[in-house]
Amino acid sequence: MNDQQLIERFLKTGDSRAFEEIVRRYTGSVFSKVITVVKDEDTAKDLVQQTFIKAYERLDCWKGGSLGAWLHTIAVHLALNMADKTRRHPTVTLSGKEETTAADGYSEEHEARLKLMEHAISQLPERDREIITLFYYKEKKADEIGKMLGMTTSNVLVKLHRIREQLKKQMEHGNNE
Repeated sequence: MNDQQLIERFLKTGDSRAFEEIVRRYTGSVFSKVITVVKDEDTAKDLVQQTFIKAYERLDCWKGGSLGAWLHTIAVHLALNMADKTRRHPTVTLSGKEETTAADGYSEEHEARLKLMEHAISQLPERDREIITLFYYKEKKADEIGKMLGMTTSNVLVKLHRIREQLKKQMEHGNNE
């Protein structure tokens, strides 16, 4: 069965085996995406589970297209949120000293990458920044963004993909300087 058929089967009949098949197909690729952001295996495993929980809860919102890309977007969004929360709320030890651990996903390198990402986002055209902000920071779905900006859902998804690719190139270029 293809992804669309599995999702339809799950949504219509509640057949948990259909969702289990989706999890089996995509766990590896979702883990690969998350580990590049958090750099910690245990944290990445937790985020993979959270990704599939969120997907389970919102599966009826999936509008077709690449299920893998949709899952990767959820996963990266969760990972970035965790990294952001960790940065804003570091752990404080009993001695009163701030402490971060590998499980928190924080490191000097990670902080530098976040700053580089913020700079790369600031360099985007206004419309692209608006799409990124609505999608990642305000957690709007592609169809909601489309309605807000007068775009089709597929156009929003294509723009998101292109923006991510552009940011990736800018990040790679920024790391080589």
